[in-house]
Amino acid sequence: MKYPILLFDLDNTILDTKANAEKALHKLSKQIDFPFTDDQIAYWHELNDDLWEKLERKEIERDDLLNTRFELYFDHFGKKVDGIKVNATYLELFKLENILIPHAKSVLDTLHQSHRIFAVSNGTKEKQYSQLTRSNLLIDFDDLYLSEDLGYQKPDPNFFKAVIDKIGVDQQKMLVIGDSLTADISGANAAHLDSVWFNPKEITNETTFKETYEIKDLDQLIKITNL
Repeated sequence: MKYPILLFDLDNTILDTKANAEKALHKLSKQIDFPFTDDQIAYWHELNDDLWEKLERKEIERDDLLNTRFELYFDHFGKKVDGIKVNATYLELFKLENILIPHAKSVLDTLHQSHRIFAVSNGTKEKQYSQLTRSNLLIDFDDLYLSEDLGYQKPDPNFFKAVIDKIGVDQQKMLVIGDSLTADISGANAAHLDSVWFNPKEITNETTFKETYEIKDLDQLIKITNL
């Protein structure tokens, strides 16, 4: 077996984070008197994704992202809010959602019979543990390596170096699986790890980051990991 160690990103690879966020925003709307129309939700994804990418580039800190994103968001619509308070309310709602990417559970169940599986994520620790527990996925992971615990964010090579050191296995036996070219594939490249780019929308890779494999459905991992 070429890759007995699998390193899975969580958000939008295993957890359907965008769908979970939308459900949480609709619940939040009832508490703060804001409709969250389709266009308003689209702007949330745009702003939030931009902030997470800034975190990857070390342009902002995690606390800045979490504490300012709702203030920035509602400023766009001319609404004044306590950004820290709204974010706390949102996270309490968000962590309770557990929509998964199609085939995530069945693929993890199958792979865990023959592989060691680890999560590698920049996502908020409390949210990740809650959603994995509620979706009955926590049992499929040997451990979770989260940036909050490691002190580094993907794609920082130190993130993956810390993971490699903790697992204690030749990194050539490891495979990174994720949806983000800028976090997962870039980080894998920098750490000299093979990678799978999960690309369900079949977008064109216009970056300089190069994946080892590309898939559009998690089911395709079964063949790759049995090489």
